[in-house]
Amino acid sequence: MQQVGKLFFWTAIVIASLYFYLDNAVAYLFGYRSERFGDSLFKNQIWFVTHIVGATFSLFLGPIQFWRNIRNRFIKYYRFAGKLYIIGSLAAGISALKLSFINDCIGCRYPLFILSVLFILSTSLAWYSIKMRNIIAHKQFMIRSYTCALAFVFVRLYQILPVDILYADIEDINIRRTVNEWMFSFVPLILVEIFMIWIPSLRIKRNYEKPS
Repeated sequence: MQQVGKLFFWTAIVIASLYFYLDNAVAYLFGYRSERFGDSLFKNQIWFVTHIVGATFSLFLGPIQFWRNIRNRFIKYYRFAGKLYIIGSLAAGISALKLSFINDCIGCRYPLFILSVLFILSTSLAWYSIKMRNIIAHKQFMIRSYTCALAFVFVRLYQILPVDILYADIEDINIRRTVNEWMFSFVPLILVEIFMIWIPSLRIKRNYEKPS
């Protein structure tokens, strides 16, 4: 039953990532350009191109880092994919940091900026911890990093799921976008911390000294 749950979870994640990528990223490969990204490559477009390329590695190499069969059977490929993931994620995070300043939704700039910082920090610490051979910390920071990468997918769930009913009473479209950005950028990270740190910590048995 647990294996079925994992299969369903990863299938949903990959499908959502593919939908997001095809609907939001591929269009730029066929000539679409947003005015807010400027009219030249070295103005703002270079940052957006970097973000797309880096996010491609993050979204589609991320799941491989959590599949035990690949890690056990194809260790060289697993390590190579991990390096590409870290490089791509750092590129995506740094470029997102720059793009947060030109987002057309003013209120969305703040959560995007914070999310970018957390993406860069968690990815960097995942790399540092594996260099220090701290496997547990590496796994935890990889989960946080991948959750940050998926946040760019989660904030667009309203395109395929009726999640906007959560704030249907908000009439102002910019406020809606801001609430959506905050909610789906950080609620997943909070849930990850609860299930990864909080709940397991309650299961740890403490040894107390008996009173003399």
